[in-house]
Amino acid sequence: MLSVRHKFFLALALALAFAPAALAQSEQSAQKQEDNYVTTRLFQSRVFEIKNRDPINLSRVLGPLTSGFKGTVVMPNPEFHTITVRDFPENITAIEEAIRRFDTPEVSRPGIEFRVHMLVASNDESAVNRYPAELSEVVKQLQSTLGYKNFTLMGSQIVRSKEGRGDNYNKGVADLKMANDTSASKNPVFYSYNIRSVSLDQSSGQARVLIEEFNMDMRVPLSLNSASTTYESVGFKSPVSLREGEKVVVGTTSIADKSVVVVLSATTMK
Repeated sequence: MLSVRHKFFLALALALAFAPAALAQSEQSAQKQEDNYVTTRLFQSRVFEIKNRDPINLSRVLGPLTSGFKGTVVMPNPEFHTITVRDFPENITAIEEAIRRFDTPEVSRPGIEFRVHMLVASNDESAVNRYPAELSEVVKQLQSTLGYKNFTLMGSQIVRSKEGRGDNYNKGVADLKMANDTSASKNPVFYSYNIRSVSLDQSSGQARVLIEEFNMDMRVPLSLNSASTTYESVGFKSPVSLREGEKVVVGTTSIADKSVVVVLSATTMK
């Protein structure tokens, strides 16, 4: 058994052995705190006035140019059209150069006016052909290709857009009733369409309007039984390319014994 004296010397030896490691750890911690303190002191702040572009969108471009250190700030203010930056001087210089390059007037883009016609095609003998005269040639072609006798206008809209990756959306209640005397036939048919990502191609001399995606959706009532009705979505989604002034059949969707046909035309506006 160790004596009290031996225990004292053993404890003293252990303390001396671990003292350098504890001292080194303490010095590293102090150095780390000093580094943080020095880093914070070296930060600078600048407020940049944004004259042409959206500060929020521009700040997303500037974000990767920061140092990434804790306390870094790239803060847009749409009301005052400013971006406040807090970072190292060299990063602020890089951000200043990026703002000089990107904060330029946007190129003027022509407007595009779309005319959207929705036709209901059927072989109903009681139906009367009713559509704008400008669609006469399109209807003649549809009668031969789709085999329907009668075409009635369900609705027409004008949608104004510009080049870009935006969405142009419209929705409404269709002038269309389901066949047969059921609970579903007493409910309306809803429609919506979306024109997504519009661009102009003028490489061939005559402007072509390109639509990345035309999405047509119709919510149709269906009778489950004599007392219950549910809605089902039908429609189509497709890219579109058309010359200015040209009338193009974008797509069709079937609803019971009828079909809904979407005809689209476009005109550029300076």
